[in-house]
Amino acid sequence: MMHNNKKIALITGAGSGIGAQTAIVLAKHSYHTIITGKSLSSLEKTEKRIVDNGGSCTLVKLDMNDFIGIDKLGLEIFKRWKKLDILISNAAILGTLGPIHHQSHDEFIKVLNVNLISNHRLIRSVEPLLKNSTQPHASFLSSTVANEARPFWGAYAISKASLQHMVKIWSMENQNNNLSISIINPGKTNTKMRKQAMPGENSDNLQDPKEVAEKIKHIIFSNKIFKGEVIDLNKV
Repeated sequence: MMHNNKKIALITGAGSGIGAQTAIVLAKHSYHTIITGKSLSSLEKTEKRIVDNGGSCTLVKLDMNDFIGIDKLGLEIFKRWKKLDILISNAAILGTLGPIHHQSHDEFIKVLNVNLISNHRLIRSVEPLLKNSTQPHASFLSSTVANEARPFWGAYAISKASLQHMVKIWSMENQNNNLSISIINPGKTNTKMRKQAMPGENSDNLQDPKEVAEKIKHIIFSNKIFKGEVIDLNKV
C-alpha cells in the first residue's frame, strides 16, 4: 500500500494530448498519477514517460461510458490511498459536427454520456476523497463553444455548456470549504480532437498540449481557491 501522505492526482483521458501532458507535469511534482483512458497502449506510452522522468503512476483502462467502472474507481482509490488531492477531468468525445437534425440519436446520447453524465458519476465517486485532502482541487476541461452558441457543434457544445452549469452548481454547494473547483477552457490546442474538428488546419497556429499542461499546473498550484470560475487559458 502506498503511504497516505503521498499526493494523489486522477487524470481522465490521459492517453494523449492535454490529459497525458498534465499527468506528466504533475508526476514531475511528486504526485502519484492515476491515469485513465480507453486505449491501454496509449496509457502505457504516458506511463512510460512518467516513469522515465522518475514519477509514479497507476494505469486504469476505463471508458467514461462505464458508469459502474467510475463508481468502482472511487472505491479503489479510497481503499489504497483514502483520499484524492487533484482531479483533472479531461476525457471527452467530439461526435459528428453538422446540423443537429443530422446527428443520430445514439451518437447524441453517447456524447452527453461521456462529456456530461460521466462527470456526474465522477463527482459522486470522488467528492468524499477530495474532502479527505488538505488542499483539494478539481478541474474540468471545457471549450469556448460552451459559452457561445455556434452552429454545427451540436451535442459537443451542449454537453460542455451543461457540464459547466453542473460544475458551477457543485461549486456553490461547496462554498464554505477549501475544495477548489475550476473550469478550464484551454483554447485552440494541437490535439487529436482538434484535428477531428478542424481537418487541414495549420497546426503552427495552435498551442502545444505541453503549454496547456503548464498553465493548468500554475492554476492548481496558485493556492487560490476557485469556486466554479471559468478560466480561459488564452488570457492566463
